[in-house]
Order: sequence, then structure tokens, then C-alpha cells
Amino acid sequence: MTVAPNLNVAASVVKALGLDEGATRWADNLASVGKPPYRVVLPSTEETKALLSRLGVPDRDANEVATTLPSPAGSPEWWWLLERSSHLITKAMGTPDTPHLGWPGWVGSEEAYPSRQRCFMAHLFLATMPHTLAWHRSRGIPEEISWASMADLGRHMAIHRRTYGATGVDAPWWVALCLRAEVFDLGRLQYNWFRLGVADISPPWYPAKQAQQRGEGFEPGDLCVGVHIPESGPLTPAACNHSFEMARAFFSEYFPLVSQKRRLATCWSWLLDEQLAAWLPAESNIVSFQRRFQLVPGGIEDDKEILEFVFRKPDASDHLDALPQRTSLEKSVVAHLKAGGHWRTRTGWLDL
Repeated sequence: MTVAPNLNVAASVVKALGLDEGATRWADNLASVGKPPYRVVLPSTEETKALLSRLGVPDRDANEVATTLPSPAGSPEWWWLLERSSHLITKAMGTPDTPHLGWPGWVGSEEAYPSRQRCFMAHLFLATMPHTLAWHRSRGIPEEISWASMADLGRHMAIHRRTYGATGVDAPWWVALCLRAEVFDLGRLQYNWFRLGVADISPPWYPAKQAQQRGEGFEPGDLCVGVHIPESGPLTPAACNHSFEMARAFFSEYFPLVSQKRRLATCWSWLLDEQLAAWLPAESNIVSFQRRFQLVPGGIEDDKEILEFVFRKPDASDHLDALPQRTSLEKSVVAHLKAGGHWRTRTGWLDL
């Protein structure tokens, strides 16, 4: 890639690749990060397919990722983006206080984005995962937990395929957190670690006025555990109990709180909207999950989020009558909206 000295390199990369204006800010941030002090390496085509298979990526999507691998000589602009993106993640690894850089959307159909854009996050994952696994090993984290956590790539590629009918990575910002060694799969649930009220991954609620009343664990900067519910089977009470037991042992062993006797676990999700309890059976898995958490006041009205997670269809709010009505959850979500209601994301906490 040859760029005249008086031109902005990031802008030149964006222009050469024909990216939209939204990518300019992202590329500018990457330019400020600079080239990594290490050599970025991608696996070969066959190694890529084998590795993606281990991560649960279907052959069809793995093949497209493998055939679009960039190289310094063959696709220098993409390589410029790749090596600086990898450096950005490795610099922030293990430091959840560091703000999280927004990633270009590039989530959509084949008509919306060309293959190289839709596959970029998968390429970045392949380039950065060795560093993430090395960080896990440095903490003594068991290999089976590391690989289970890395398999989140396969989960989000499957979601993208189901939603848009194309190869891609759903929620690239979340997959980047996995690469930053902040997210761990522990049984049925996922967990991320963060500091309360610090950076931009803390829930959109902070109990500052109630911190003294609620005791230790609620102070700014206290190490907290976020609870997340991936798409990986029924959310049974037994599976959740086992996962929380794993989480207690895991964070006590690998992220000990030297001065903190109490660890707060938070969940920010549409699954905690108490309105669901009015529609679902009292013994349902979702209602049982809600009962584990103490809700905090307030919430964010967000019909789009629950529709996206339940139905995985673009613009689902515009086609309520066409949405499947196979489960009690699907029926409840649509019926509530048709009755003039709205769904909310809520934040809850429990003492882990």
C-alpha cells in the first residue's frame, strides 16, 4: 500500500476499500494505536477451516472465511486494518477499565456488505485468539474453559447465518470482548468481569445513592461479574445452579478480590422484564431465572431488542403478524406488543 506523505493513512485506507463514512472514525482510532510490536499471523486455508470447525463454525461459513483471508501483499489495506485491530485488543487484554472501541457494523446480507467486510471479525479472531489463549494460560485458566469461551465465535456466526442468510459475525463488539479475555463460558451461562461504574461495559445503572445501604461490592471500581444468557439450550434451574456454582469457584480462583468480601453479579437483559411473568407460566425457566435477581429501579424501553433475540429476523417489529408463534415466549412477545404494551431491558443483581 503506497500513500502519499501528505495524506491521512486511515482516510486513504477507507477510500481504497470503498468503506462508508462510519468506518473513518474507527480507522482513525486504529491509526493512533499504530502497528503492533509483534508479527500478525493468520493460519493457512486448511488450518483456518480446521480451527473454525473446532469453534463450531459450519463448513459453509468456514469456507468463506478461509477464501477471504487477507495478506500483506495481496490485500494491504485490509491487512493494515487487521494488524492494528489486533494490536488494539491485545493492548487492552485483561484490563476491563479500558474503553471498548466501537466496531463497524458490517452485519447483514450479502447484498448489504461484501464478503471481506462480513468476514473481517472472523479474520481478526483468528489473528488474535493465540494471544487471548496465552493470556488465559498465564492465569492458569483450564484449557476446556478457554476453548468453550472462544467457541462464542461459532455461536455468533450461526446467529448471523440464521438472521441474514449469509456468512458473518453477529454482535462483533461482544466477540471482541471475548478476545479481550473478558468473557467466559461456564456451563449454561456466560460471564464477563468489569468494574462497577467504570468504562463502558458496566450496566446502564449505578446504585451510587444506595451503595452504603447495600454494603460492600457496590462501590465505584468494585470488581463485578456480568451474567449473560447465550443461545445454547434450555435455561433450566438445574443448569443455572450448576453454572453459578462454576462461576463462584472460577472467579474466586482466577480473579480473587483481595479486599472485597462480597462480589456483585449483575444482569442487564430483556429476560429480566417483570412483565414477562404476567404472560408466561409461573414455573417457566425464564420466570425462575428472574427470581434469582433483585431488580433495581428503572429500565429502558426497547421492543427491538426482545424481538431481535427471540425471532432473529431483521425489522421484525414491522411484521408482527408474520412472526412464528410456536412457543409461549414467541406468543407472549407478540401479544404484549399487539395489546399496546412495550418491553424493557432491566438490570438486576445478586450476591455471587
